[in-house]
Amino acid sequence: MNQVTQANTRDNAYSSTPLVSVVMCVYNDERYLSKSIDSILKQTFTNFELIIVDDGSTDKTAEILDSIKQKDSRIKVFHKENTGTTASANFGISNARGKYIARLDSDDISYPDRLQKEVELLENNPDVGLIGGGADMIDQDDNIIGTRNIKTKNPKRTLLYRNIYQQSDVMFRKSVFDALGGYREKFKNGEDYDMWLRISEVAYIIKLNDVLGQWRLNAGGYSFSRRQEQLSTDKIIKLFARQRREKGFDDYPSYKPETKILHRQDIDVDSYKIWVAGFLLDSYRKKEARDICKELLKRKFSLKVFVLLSATYLPVFLLKLLNSMRNIIRNNY
Repeated sequence: MNQVTQANTRDNAYSSTPLVSVVMCVYNDERYLSKSIDSILKQTFTNFELIIVDDGSTDKTAEILDSIKQKDSRIKVFHKENTGTTASANFGISNARGKYIARLDSDDISYPDRLQKEVELLENNPDVGLIGGGADMIDQDDNIIGTRNIKTKNPKRTLLYRNIYQQSDVMFRKSVFDALGGYREKFKNGEDYDMWLRISEVAYIIKLNDVLGQWRLNAGGYSFSRRQEQLSTDKIIKLFARQRREKGFDDYPSYKPETKILHRQDIDVDSYKIWVAGFLLDSYRKKEARDICKELLKRKFSLKVFVLLSATYLPVFLLKLLNSMRNIIRNNY
């Protein structure tokens, strides 16, 4: 088995055609942007280009990018009018030269060996179209509060019921992405989940047990500030996936979503702390979760917080049992 070694990737670091294109889309993320970029520049695998699409930011994002791109010739920056993440991702990938595409959100972090592990696997498994692993969850101050690493024996089947990947730790073949027509731009949210499902229908997919980076629990991130919108879109995406598996096609051509582009909008502080407490409890850090719940209940009674607080008094073995049962049900196997 021919492995992609650190030595030969360093020799090819500045080759005319990079093996990997890391694509990042940015909209008003000046606080975390430099950390995300730095995590890519510190990769053990070096034969990559970093394509960053500034989707019409109005903060200091453009200024930061124009400064950073001077420091490394592998960084390519594109400034464009605001069209939303999906259209910007397609734009970025259309300008990518790599055989493989790695995604990274502008507030997330990749661990140093992320690209190395993913490239080796794809190079040695030509029938695999998509891979991804797990991620440590971090809060807005970079503290690790948990880990999201869904394990499944049948990733294609489980993917139909839940998104098993974080966008910031996936890598896929550009040829497969292009053959599928890229991200479907009617989906302003959940376009990644739709793509993973469509890739799973034409190629093998793999879910690694490795934790490849850090996924930020960002109060202004789409996963939380636009939670209800994302849940509604996910239902449609799952419906379309079942249609394709039953009929060979879906109703996307006639799909008419809301056309307005929605931007990030921070959720309130209490809602954010509830999310943090939930992830801490999932990591069996009961005292930390309990302290947050008590603080919240002092200010305002909430049944959701009360239930969460009650759960912090359960023994760890029972919490683990409940989590195992929940995952079995959600993975549907």
